[in-house]
Amino acid sequence: MTLTAPHPSFSHSNDYYLGYARSITDDAIPEEDVHLTITNHILYLTIKGDPLDIHVEQRLRERLLRTKYFQTIKIHYEDKINTPEMTLPKPVEEEKPGLDEPMPSGTIYNAPIADPKWPRFSVGYQNHFKKNHGKSIYSLSFGENLALFRHKNNSEIYELGIQAGLFGAMDISSNPTTLINSDYFVGIGLSIVRSKKWQNMIQFSHLSSHLGDELIVKDPTITKKRINLSYETLKWLTAYKFNSLRPYLSIGYIIHRDPSTIKPLTFEGGFDYISEDKFIFHTTRAVAGAHIHSWEENKFKPTLNVRAGLQLENPVWQGRLLQGLIDYSYGKSRHGQFYKQKEHYIGVLISLSS
Repeated sequence: MTLTAPHPSFSHSNDYYLGYARSITDDAIPEEDVHLTITNHILYLTIKGDPLDIHVEQRLRERLLRTKYFQTIKIHYEDKINTPEMTLPKPVEEEKPGLDEPMPSGTIYNAPIADPKWPRFSVGYQNHFKKNHGKSIYSLSFGENLALFRHKNNSEIYELGIQAGLFGAMDISSNPTTLINSDYFVGIGLSIVRSKKWQNMIQFSHLSSHLGDELIVKDPTITKKRINLSYETLKWLTAYKFNSLRPYLSIGYIIHRDPSTIKPLTFEGGFDYISEDKFIFHTTRAVAGAHIHSWEENKFKPTLNVRAGLQLENPVWQGRLLQGLIDYSYGKSRHGQFYKQKEHYIGVLISLSS
């Protein structure tokens, strides 16, 4: 005689699946006022205000469709006129009581793809066309952008956050491997997003630069050229999202600096591109970015950084994107006190970013 354990069968009501959908919307778009209804296995979302970013909407649909219960997800924005194919049942849920959120997931100011000094986790290899302190350079960064508090007011979202990062460069063509430079960055920023498209950040930051000990041992004369580069910068950053394209600009002023003789004004600009369509098991997008940095200390001679490659994402993996990129740079060095030296390299980079 063979005994088999019974297999329980659960029949869930619409209320169960409404709770399931609500948990996803609260996690994916917590700042939005969303009404949910279910009719004949069709989930209707009514969102007050401006349309979601196209990539955010795609990830939301993918998460909701992971259950086989919903046949279709239909999203309606309250300030739009209903189309014939979008006839919505009357929402029955109450409006969200609160619009403040401490320690929210993700950040509302998107990380620039090609900015080499944006805090993120990355590892890369650079082949320099002209040898300065090394021809084969191993680049690394450890950094994070954390949102501390978020508030939504009508069509605007405010977010207070902190940023911190360590940026290093090592010569792997030498024996032993030589640490060339490491830059330490910490900042606090107030981000403001209007209509889900116009992103702004006011940032106050500190950066200090330190020579690698192996480099000093290898070339003791370099200590005579060393400067104690350290400064605090007040910066305004602004960006606008056109679906897949996001151009941005920033202006910075170095308030306190060591040495005091360095010039204070900086300009930066560029664009990010993230494809709308996904491929390779619907997990991958094509991405690209260009970033230009211009500093008064270098007579505003620009440094160009260009990156392009693939971005892997998972709708459940909130706030993090894995990128494999070709990395190209031409212009003045962004490695701390080597800012007066020219660099020209091409390489590869793996980046984990928000």
